[in-house]
Amino acid sequence: MMIKTGKRERLKESSLSGKWSLDKLGKIEIIQVSNYKDANYSNWKEVISKRHYLRSSKLFGQQIKYLVKSSEYDWIGALSFGSASWKLKERDDRLGINEKNRVSELSKIVCNNRFYLFPEYTVSNLASYVLSKSLKKLKSDWEREYGVKPVLVETFVDSQTFSGGCYKASNWKYLGETQGRGRNDRFHKNSLSKKYIFVYELQRGILGKVIKQEESKEDWVSKEFRYAEMPNKARKKRLISLARDFYNKPSGKIPECCEGEAKVKGAYRFFSDTKIKPESILSSHVKQAIERSKSEKVVLSVNDTTSFNLLSHKSTEGLGTISSVQVEAGYHLHDTVLFTTSGVPLGVLDAQTWVRAVKEHGKKRTRHKKPIEEKESIKWLKSLKAMSEVQKQAPQVKFVSVGDRESDIHELFEEAEELGASFLARSSQNRRTSQECRVWDLVENSRAVGKMNVCLKDGQKVKLEIRFQEVTILAPIGKKDCKGDVTLYAISAREESVSGVEGDIKLNWRLFTNVEVKDFEQACEKIEWYAVRFGIETYHRVLKSGRKSEDKRLKKVGRLERCLAIDMVIAWRIMYLTMQGRKAPEVSSDFFLPGMN
Repeated sequence: MMIKTGKRERLKESSLSGKWSLDKLGKIEIIQVSNYKDANYSNWKEVISKRHYLRSSKLFGQQIKYLVKSSEYDWIGALSFGSASWKLKERDDRLGINEKNRVSELSKIVCNNRFYLFPEYTVSNLASYVLSKSLKKLKSDWEREYGVKPVLVETFVDSQTFSGGCYKASNWKYLGETQGRGRNDRFHKNSLSKKYIFVYELQRGILGKVIKQEESKEDWVSKEFRYAEMPNKARKKRLISLARDFYNKPSGKIPECCEGEAKVKGAYRFFSDTKIKPESILSSHVKQAIERSKSEKVVLSVNDTTSFNLLSHKSTEGLGTISSVQVEAGYHLHDTVLFTTSGVPLGVLDAQTWVRAVKEHGKKRTRHKKPIEEKESIKWLKSLKAMSEVQKQAPQVKFVSVGDRESDIHELFEEAEELGASFLARSSQNRRTSQECRVWDLVENSRAVGKMNVCLKDGQKVKLEIRFQEVTILAPIGKKDCKGDVTLYAISAREESVSGVEGDIKLNWRLFTNVEVKDFEQACEKIEWYAVRFGIETYHRVLKSGRKSEDKRLKKVGRLERCLAIDMVIAWRIMYLTMQGRKAPEVSSDFFLPGMN
């Protein structure tokens, strides 16, 4: 690759280390790329065609291209501006553009048609800073190139994938949404995703008074649940109404969220309806999550188990034991949440709930005799199968199933091989290999290929020694269900001992994956992927503390599961928008989370 993505050293700063400050990048320059003869043109084209989600560097009409350069890390992004859209009702109405003056007026409008910053550099306010700096340069560059002084810049943000947070932070104004048509939609099929329209005034006051808010809570709820598979239209309408009420007061109980006796009764009737399945409630959200994933190169399918303790509501029918403490009452959830490699949650892919029968309490020692289908461990295989089905729908995206120590089961390795699915699992066992030794004895006695820095949750920085090796894992002895040996990559990320004493080692990640690991860079990549796994723990905290999912009083487990399905979507939305708000701290929180102040 011709673009340098920073000074790659053996000692690498992990994405775990948190956001950098802007001055970490040194001096930032916006460098114009004149045409295809320019020495930097191939760099600009490579960034846009390989990294930008549209995967296209082909632009039409007048255009100006820029590369973003850091004095410390070389090229860190690219953007471009071009001719304005020929017709745009929301813009034309505000500016008074009609068929008579269209040509002359459009020459004063410029479109920001490409914008990409390398995700390797997680810097607060970088995007808004680059936009602001490039707009100042654009004004004079455009006038010099085309003899016209621009008065307005427009851009379009895919509403299925992005929120436009950096544009909001840079004081761009929201005009509305497109209809989902492209330049070639002659037959009004509206086959494309709708886009948010943002504009920036280079000449103050040209648009008059400011614009309405980006989208109301009703808008996103309607979109997210539009494909929900309900028994009838009335139930679908009730579902959307409940989701709006829950989102408006996320920590409130059902009577507090649903104001009015009629709404409260309607909510309880909805949760009591046995024709409504939890997976049907989630069905539309799952489709939307898959659509959001299609703009990514790699998506991490993170799955984990959490328990809901309803000891204070023991009268609820159908509860079971949730731990070795038999008096506890509740149920379990194994959910799969899609994340970008930078940790942004895209939505819930799969949710499995079950109750552990009290009679099963104390039978842990005999579970190894059972086939995988009769054990709770089957949840990992079900999640993997759900991900492999999504992989077929979005073949251009690489989905990787990520799990903690509990996912270290041979059946999962075999299932992944059979399905052709990718996975990354943390090891809990020192398994046998074909080289007549244990896997981690083999890997950790090898020479370290490099080191990387990691910042822990408490802010403490540790240095990890990286080792990896391709190994053949032997099938467990005594497991009749296991079909045979599997070849995987074993990665060890081990904290460097300060005093040389083995007991000083605190952090030691041992990972198995079937995704190729041939060098230090690829090993670091997999470690950063695993770091994203902790995002699902944050999601569970939002679900329990933010949505209060353990405090629901619905008398039956089936009703709780229906309510949980809605709660999961609300929890995802809160987590997602909270992250967007942190990226643009200058913008009022009410802009991201309307009605929640």
